[in-house]
Amino acid sequence: MHCKTLKLGDVWRTCNKIRAAIFRIGINLSEYFKPLDPHKNCLISESKFISVIHGQLGGTIGLSQQEVAELADYFRVPDGRIYYKQLCDVINDSVPQFGENSPIITGLEWEDPMHTNRLSISEERRLNVLLTKIASLVNMKKMILRPYFQDYELVSKNNGTVTIAHFARIMAYLGILLSADDFNLLVKKYLKDSYSLNYIAFLHSIDEVIQYLDRNGILDLSGDIMAIFPGRVINAELPKLPRPEIGKTMASKLFGKQTIFHPSLKDPKKIEHILTTMAMIQEHVFRNRLRVNTFFKHFDLLNSGRITVGQFHRGLDALAVNGKQRFFLSLPDVQAIINQYRDPCDPTRVCWKTFEDDIDHVFTIKELEKTPSLKVPIKDAEHNKYMFRGKDWQSVNTEHRSLCEDAVYKVKQKIIHRRILLKPMFKDFDKHNNGHVSLNQMRQALNSNGILLSDDELFALEERFKNDMGFNYVWFLTEVEPKPADEPLYVGFLEDMKRLNAEKSRKPPTRQEKDIVQIIAKIKGKLVRERIRVLDFMKDFDQCNEQVISRINFHRALLTCGFELSCNEIETLMDVFASPLRRECVDYRRFVDVIEEAFTQPCLERAPLIVPIQHVPTKDCEKNFLNFDERLVLGVAMQKLSKKPDLQMNLSSVLKDYDKTNCGTVSRTHFLKALTLRGMYNLISNKEFDVICKSFSFERGMRNEVDYRAFMKALDILYATDKYNPF
Repeated sequence: MHCKTLKLGDVWRTCNKIRAAIFRIGINLSEYFKPLDPHKNCLISESKFISVIHGQLGGTIGLSQQEVAELADYFRVPDGRIYYKQLCDVINDSVPQFGENSPIITGLEWEDPMHTNRLSISEERRLNVLLTKIASLVNMKKMILRPYFQDYELVSKNNGTVTIAHFARIMAYLGILLSADDFNLLVKKYLKDSYSLNYIAFLHSIDEVIQYLDRNGILDLSGDIMAIFPGRVINAELPKLPRPEIGKTMASKLFGKQTIFHPSLKDPKKIEHILTTMAMIQEHVFRNRLRVNTFFKHFDLLNSGRITVGQFHRGLDALAVNGKQRFFLSLPDVQAIINQYRDPCDPTRVCWKTFEDDIDHVFTIKELEKTPSLKVPIKDAEHNKYMFRGKDWQSVNTEHRSLCEDAVYKVKQKIIHRRILLKPMFKDFDKHNNGHVSLNQMRQALNSNGILLSDDELFALEERFKNDMGFNYVWFLTEVEPKPADEPLYVGFLEDMKRLNAEKSRKPPTRQEKDIVQIIAKIKGKLVRERIRVLDFMKDFDQCNEQVISRINFHRALLTCGFELSCNEIETLMDVFASPLRRECVDYRRFVDVIEEAFTQPCLERAPLIVPIQHVPTKDCEKNFLNFDERLVLGVAMQKLSKKPDLQMNLSSVLKDYDKTNCGTVSRTHFLKALTLRGMYNLISNKEFDVICKSFSFERGMRNEVDYRAFMKALDILYATDKYNPF
C-alpha cells in the first residue's frame, strides 16, 4: 500500500487560511491547545488536534476534512501525536503585534499652528520668489490679510485653516492674481489636510518676508522692491539657460545620417526669395484655378486698388487655405510680399491690384486684344519645377551623386528581375494623393518589397528626391520603373490643331493675278451687279481724313466688300495704289475713283460733249476662253443654228421651263434636251456642241451651267445681221 504524497504547497495554503482568520479575529491559537496538554510537552493526540481545528475553530477557520488531515499528517511526530507548538509558531510569527509597539508621533506636530509641508529644493526656491512677489504687492497696497481669512474661518468653523476654495477667493478678491502652477505650489506647501490650508503659516511667511525686505533696505518709499537692487526678481519664472545652437545648427550635423525622423530633427525652413515665393503662389493658384481678386476686392470698397496691410495679410491667408491642397506662407514670406507691393505714397497700404496682375500672368497676358498675334507661352512645365523643387542636384559633389545613381540602378535592376510593383505600396501611404510620402514610409516601402539598401544609399536617395512636402515617389518611380511614359493624347491633338491653324504658304502669283486690268474689271463687274459703295467701307478706317489707310485696313475693307479677291490680287492692288509718300499705306481715294468709273466718268465739266458710257460687266473667265480653232468651230455652229430663229423654233420657252429659279442658266443636260426637242441638235456635231457649252458656260455653285440668255441673244444678232439672198 502506497502512502499519500504530501505537497508542501497544499499545507502552506492551509496555513495561510488559518493565519488570515486568526489575524482578522485576533485570537491566540496556542490558548486552545494548552488546556489539552497537561504535561506541557507541546504534544497532543490526533483526536484532540482535530477536535480543536475542526471543532472549536471549525466555523472560524473553515477548513475541510482533507485539509485538516493533511495538516495533521504534516505536523505528526513518529509516535503518532501532533506537534502543535510548531504549528502555532508558524502561524503566529507572521502576525504583527501592534499593541507592543510604541507610538511614533504624539499628535503635537499636527497641532502646531506654523506647521508646513516640506518641498524640494527647486520648489522651495520658486516658493520664496513667489512669496517675495506677494509680500511686495501686499506692502505696496498696505493690505491686512488676516481679517479676510478669519471671516472664512468662522464660516467653516475651522481652527487656523480655510478651505482651498476660500483661499482662492481671497487671493482673487485682493487682486493677487496667481497662475495655476503658482497656486498649486502654495497649496502644496500649506496644505493641512486634504481640503484645508494653514493660513496662519502663510501669513507668518508673508510677514517674515516683509520684515526682511524692510530690515535690509530693499524696499523703496512706495513699498515696492528697489529698481536698482541687484537681486530683484522680475517674475516667478526661473530664467532658462541660453541655447545659442537652437535654430542655427542642423540636426543632421549633430547626429549624422538620420534613421529616426522626428519633427524636432527637421531643418528650419529657409526664407525663400521673393521671386520663388511668387512662383509658388502662382503654382498654387494655377493648380486650383483660383481668382485672386475674390479674396481682396471685398476689402476695397472704393475700388482704389489699395488696401491696408492687415487686410492684405488676411486675403493672403484666405488665398493659401483655399483649394484642394493648402499652401503655407511663413510670416517672413508674407512680410516680403507686403514690402514688395507697399504703396509708395502711403506705407500703411498695399497695392493689391498690382499683386493680382502679377499672379494672373500664370493664366494669360493682359491686353492681348492689342497684340492679337502674340503667342502666349504654356506655363505648365515652368510651374511643375516648383512643385518638385528640392536640392540643386548639380551643386552636389560627384561622389554623392554617383552613389545616388548606383542606388537608383540597383533598385531598377531588382524591379526588373523580380517584377516588383512599388506604386501600390506608395499609394497606400499617400493618403492625400499629392505624390509625396514621408521618409520613414519610403524606407518601409522599400524594405517590405525586399529592396535592401545601405544607410548611405538611402540617404543619397532622400537627398535626391525629397522636397518640402516629403519624398517625391512619383519622380522616383519614373526613374526606377522601366515602363516608358506614355505621351498624353492632348499633345498629339495640340500638334494637329497647330498644323490645321497654321498660316498657309502663299502660292506664287499667276499672270492673271498680276494683271491690274483684269482685277479692276472684276471689281467693276461686282460693283455694277451688286451696287456696292466702296467708299463707305474705306472711310471708316480713315479717322483723321488723311486720304490714306494702312495696308491691313485696306485688306479688311476689301474683304468686307465681298469682292472675292485672292491674297495675291489684293497685294497687286496695294502695290499699284500705294501712297507715294507713305509706302506702308494705300491711297484709297484714288482706288475708289478708278472703280467708280464703272458708273460715271470724272471731270465731265471740262468736256461737256462727251457721252459717258456705263461699264458692262462681262462673265468671261479662263474656263470659257476659246482658242483660234475653237472660235472657228463656234462661228460655224452658230451660223448653222441661226438659220432657225426663235420665232420659228420657240427654243427660249423650253429653256425657261428648265430654268425653275429664273436665274438665266440651265445645266448642260437640260440644254441638250432643249436642242434635241426642237430638232436643232441634228444641225451640229458633238464637238460643236461642246464648244458652244464652253463658250457660254457660267459657274454656279460647284458646277458649270450654260447661259441660255446670252446664247439666244447671240442667235438673234446673227439672224438679224445675216445677209438675205433671195436666190
